[in-house]
This record gives sequence, C-alpha cells and structure tokens, in this order.
Amino acid sequence: MKAELVYQVAKELSNQELEKLFDMLQNDVATLYSTTNAKRKKGVVLTDKEAIDYLFKNVFKSNQ
Repeated sequence: MKAELVYQVAKELSNQELEKLFDMLQNDVATLYSTTNAKRKKGVVLTDKEAIDYLFKNVFKSNQ
C-alpha cells in the first residue's frame, strides 16, 4: 500500500479517529527507532593500539 493512499484515507477520518491513528503510528515509530538504536549500540570497541594495528595490517598493508 502506498503512503499517498493511506494519507487520502486518513484525511477522511473524524478528528477523534485521526488522533487515535496518530497515537498508534507514533507508538509504532517509537518502537521501530528504539529497536534500531538498540541494534546500533552493539559493536566492537577497539583500543587505540588495536585500531592502529588494524589500520597498518589491513589498510596500509604493513607488517608491523
């Protein structure tokens, strides 16, 4: 379904129903972003030395 079609249908809702729809969408979007941000927080933390070693080994192709 296209957003434009949903928008046209939403414009036909009463104010009360439009508020309900807005609340439901707001909750869904908040859940989506909190899930996405939780996945992003996981990652590998390198020390400065590990990062430099990685750069020399993989980027600059140096044998240090």
